[in-house]
Amino acid sequence: MERPSKAEVAPRAYEVSGRSVFVQQTGGSSLAVGLLLGAIVGGIANAVNTDRLTDLMGKSGAQSSLYTIDALTEAQTVWPAAKAASGDVSQIPGAVIVKPFVLLYQADEKSGMSIVVSARVESSRLSSDEHLKSWVGIYSYLVNDTIPLTALQDHLSNEQLDQYRASIRAGYSEIRSEMERDLNGGVPPKRQIAAVKSPALGAGVSPIMGIGLPGDIERSPSGRLSLRVSGKNFGMSKPLFSYAVFIFPSPEQYTFSIGPVDRE
Repeated sequence: MERPSKAEVAPRAYEVSGRSVFVQQTGGSSLAVGLLLGAIVGGIANAVNTDRLTDLMGKSGAQSSLYTIDALTEAQTVWPAAKAASGDVSQIPGAVIVKPFVLLYQADEKSGMSIVVSARVESSRLSSDEHLKSWVGIYSYLVNDTIPLTALQDHLSNEQLDQYRASIRAGYSEIRSEMERDLNGGVPPKRQIAAVKSPALGAGVSPIMGIGLPGDIERSPSGRLSLRVSGKNFGMSKPLFSYAVFIFPSPEQYTFSIGPVDRE
């Protein structure tokens, strides 16, 4: 495992140095951010662009205990103990590089900061025709909880930090399972197609024409959802990845704007 660069995973975010954590403001005109950063910024919040607000918001947490948690360390703690559904990362043919990171983002003044536990996975494997094939995937676990924006300036209690750390570890356990299913090859499970809408997809994801993010889905009886999306469906001129997987642990986190329907 290694740390990702900001350019690889969150070019417009504020990077917490040495923590593989990124902070991003996506609303662009949040009253809560203005109040947090002081009266002067609050008075001009609507005139400040999103990137500027992101930088100010990230720097405001310099003394926060929230910034003491290292995404790479948490992933390394979980990875050896995680029980994969099939095989082990070390047994996947070809080279695999895993780059864990956490994105904290604030979409509006009411919701607080959402937590997205992620990993950039780079793979170089021999294809069936014996050619080396490069592949980049982003796997993200969308935590079913938020952190108050004031946590950027507060010292969280030990209990709160433990809960935050536990949510990150749970995310990496889920990500590992999904990643191994993809990289181990074999016949993929039968999946449905749907367009998924979720407030949690606000972190740099722009649903196409407001209809949601289209992709292949799998749902468990509990409502846990995994959404697999081609990088081409994100509306970016130069996607940072070829493939993305979003994991929603709770049915409360998403709705369907189209489908789901079976693949023909």
